[in-house]
Amino acid sequence: MVSLLKRLYWDFTLSDIRPLYIEAVLRGIPGPFGERLREKWYKKRFRKCGKNLTVPLGAFIVNPQNIECGDNVFFGLYCYIQAGGGLILGSDVAIGPHAKIWTQNHVYQQLDVPVWKQGYENKPVKIGNDVWIGANAFIMPGTILEDKCIVSAHSVVGGRRYPPGTILAGHPARKIGSRLERRRDNELP
Repeated sequence: MVSLLKRLYWDFTLSDIRPLYIEAVLRGIPGPFGERLREKWYKKRFRKCGKNLTVPLGAFIVNPQNIECGDNVFFGLYCYIQAGGGLILGSDVAIGPHAKIWTQNHVYQQLDVPVWKQGYENKPVKIGNDVWIGANAFIMPGTILEDKCIVSAHSVVGGRRYPPGTILAGHPARKIGSRLERRRDNELP
């Protein structure tokens, strides 16, 4: 037990490890008080952050220093954001519960070297204004979701550019509609 406490003490002396302990504690504080603490914590750590950031219970954010976000950004319960490769979020972005955004992936080309030893490839993700990412969706590295896109729940979005207003669904995600196309008067909403 004493050796574990010594390890904890030495971990707290390391400036790159200390924030991970603080984030682990902040992640589990429920209610509005916890949300306010997380908002203050991440606003200081994001590269750029607008007003009205919501980070609810259990949200896991890796490499927050690589995130830029506009106003009114909402992370869902238990979402996982891996921003090692860079993440830009516009304003009025809602990310559903358990959704995941990845900005880097393993390099795997060398067959004589184990994948875990080959390092990572960074591919930034850009999400425009007024975008909604549904529950359990997975956004792959290199994805660009233009303004007004919607990603349906459980969709897996490949790393490419999607035009404004695109509604995506599926595994892999495909366009199923557009928010920008005008409805005819006789169509159901």
